[in-house]
Amino acid sequence: MLLLVLLALQTPAQLTRQIEFYNPDWSPDGQSLLFESTLDGKFAIYTIRVDGSGLRRLTVDTANNEQPRWSHDGRRIVFSSDRAGHGDLYVMNPDGSGQTRLTTTTSGGYYQSSFSPDGNWILFQGRPDFQETRDRVYLIRSDGSGWRRLSDSAYGAEGPRWTPDGSITFKQVPYPKRFWNEMTPADMDSAKHNTRVMTVRPDGSGLRAVSNQPAEDDHKVRSPNGRHFAYTKSVDGASGLYVDERLLIGGRGVGPLGYLRTATLTPLRDTLDTYESPHEGPIVRGAGAYVVREIRPVRGHRWDLVDTWYDSTGRETARQYARTASAALSTELETVRAPKDSASMLVTADRVTAWVVPQGSAPRLYDSAAIGERYDLVVVASAIAKTHPAAGTVFLYPAHNLYGGSPVQTSVDSLRVVRRDTLYSGQVPLPVLVLERSSGGQIWADETTGAEVLSRGNAGPARWWWHIRRGVTPPRVRN
Repeated sequence: MLLLVLLALQTPAQLTRQIEFYNPDWSPDGQSLLFESTLDGKFAIYTIRVDGSGLRRLTVDTANNEQPRWSHDGRRIVFSSDRAGHGDLYVMNPDGSGQTRLTTTTSGGYYQSSFSPDGNWILFQGRPDFQETRDRVYLIRSDGSGWRRLSDSAYGAEGPRWTPDGSITFKQVPYPKRFWNEMTPADMDSAKHNTRVMTVRPDGSGLRAVSNQPAEDDHKVRSPNGRHFAYTKSVDGASGLYVDERLLIGGRGVGPLGYLRTATLTPLRDTLDTYESPHEGPIVRGAGAYVVREIRPVRGHRWDLVDTWYDSTGRETARQYARTASAALSTELETVRAPKDSASMLVTADRVTAWVVPQGSAPRLYDSAAIGERYDLVVVASAIAKTHPAAGTVFLYPAHNLYGGSPVQTSVDSLRVVRRDTLYSGQVPLPVLVLERSSGGQIWADETTGAEVLSRGNAGPARWWWHIRRGVTPPRVRN
């Protein structure tokens, strides 16, 4: 543990989940950008103003939503999503409303879509079966009607683009085999060497080769006025979205902690009853104590997190309070008030000050330069649950403890995604994500709201304590 703390002091603590940024597209007025990112877990579509403000998530489901593109009038966005099980095309309004499915596939997928200059057609590529080597280029009306194939199915067709005069270009790739499992490295080299750029009219006529060499893909997207470029790149392992040489979002400034800095808590007032059990025995009601948890937004873009403890008679016995920093979920203030122990901690931009009064010991004052960020466990568990991570993922985060060590220091804690589970409130199922701390304690968190539904921790030799949302049936299987 000492080595872990020393390492945390030497280097910023990091979360293991990488954050990616891809496929920027300028709004027609040049004031904002569309892009896709894993800021909140799977790929979602966002907009952001070119000055870096106004970040907004447009797709809020748990699917991968990718490759967004504006219509030329700025009134619609086309994108690909696997929310129905396979990659299909959807359209939505600029604020994320009105999401409508345009295509239906049961095996393959469609992507690389874009609106025609008049907004009446959508150009895209795809294939009916991902086992095949050959994509085709298609055209449909913006309402999903008028399906039309433009490329020869005997060849692969990739990278379709509209030209200024309303025609279409794409790369024709002569894959010699139909299925990927039949391809050899020599087949791939042959296909690459013989690729041609083709042009075709939207009605399917005039298909012809215009070059023997494929055009190179330009990952820098020019602004409507031609003065600026948007692109994504990775620097020192941290992906980011850039305009010219200016980092807009991402990079080490967001880093692996980005999902915490951009997450939003869900306001709630919840009651958690206390239970206990041996490690291998039944869960039984505790002494009648319970905890009322409140999470509420306050002025200055801060959040208050308040846990108030009551005994079986309803008398308040303890209170733990935390406040986040302005426009961030890192801890700014934390206090604990109880008859036997109390503590306070204040975190400013450059200092941490804590006052701890443990039972039977002299009060202790701690004061130190701030070292890294620190987060309340409730915040971390909530943010992780709402990203819908895969089972087995381990998140490391900068934490602290008001008791048991110096609270001004930042240590490294971990949460491992154990599994998904279902609890019940009466007959209503509650899908939850089970997270496990390095200490062995576990949290069952609602994947929609991020709220803690159930938790357990070490209550002494071979015993657990339990907090269970009032009305929720305790689980039978606990390991």
